[in-house]
Amino acid sequence: MTEMPRARKRNGVDEHVGAQVRARRKALDMNQSALAQRLGVTFQMIQRYEYGLCRISASTLYAMAFALEAPMSYFFDGLPAPAAKRVEPVPSERSTLELAKTHYGRTLAELFPQITHRGSQRAIVELVRAMVEETRAI
Repeated sequence: MTEMPRARKRNGVDEHVGAQVRARRKALDMNQSALAQRLGVTFQMIQRYEYGLCRISASTLYAMAFALEAPMSYFFDGLPAPAAKRVEPVPSERSTLELAKTHYGRTLAELFPQITHRGSQRAIVELVRAMVEETRAI
């Protein structure tokens, strides 16, 4: 009987670097296909990188820095100093990563900043907070 290979545990550093890649790509208004073409990979590979599902090699990250017009240090900004083998994202970053994992989360994150009325933003946040508290009470 052959044993199935175990899935690699996701790593906080890989997730952080992937989130930085995604943020920079979005800031440049570049789609995944355009970045993939510049790097010579598929857009699916870019998706895997951005969600921390695949580790980005040093040579690929170097090429990404040029393609995204960012210094190498940009991808690591905000990471704590390594104290252990596995680095976990900080809680605020973890929630951002969780939001980016779903289609609706990404859509919400894209649309929310376009709401210019602060009262409307506050009302949406309070609605979501109330829904979460209601779910926790069940």
